[in-house]
Amino acid sequence: MAGVKHFDTQAGAPPYKNLFHTVSIVPPNTSLAFISTQWAADPATGNLVEGTEGDVYKQSKVLWGHIVGILKELGAEMKDIVHRTVNFIEFDEEKGKAAVMGCMDAIPDEWKPDALSSSLKYNGIKHFHAPGIVYAVELIVAVPNRK
Repeated sequence: MAGVKHFDTQAGAPPYKNLFHTVSIVPPNTSLAFISTQWAADPATGNLVEGTEGDVYKQSKVLWGHIVGILKELGAEMKDIVHRTVNFIEFDEEKGKAAVMGCMDAIPDEWKPDALSSSLKYNGIKHFHAPGIVYAVELIVAVPNRK
């Protein structure tokens, strides 16, 4: 079965710094999983992981670790992410790099070529639900139907 097709169109704004893509098409016989906001939560307590407060890189590494687990549980990989929404308290070049580096350090090596394939939406928000959170991600994933 062909996977999600990611590409850029001639029309419209180009992707920021040629990262990610402007369009993703989901193949037939695929279900969509909408993964709610993931952040650097300690699964045992529901609190922000100690030592990550205010640190985009550390929070990215934790939350992408969570996402790896979710994707594996669904039978999916990075290449199956159709769209991601990233949320930052504030954004600049360094924070963007820290988020990408945390992601890359958390995902399996074989998934890295597809890490920046999906379409992307960026949100700058005023605050998260708990102090110290500076980065969070929501995903739409194409999950192959299991027979």
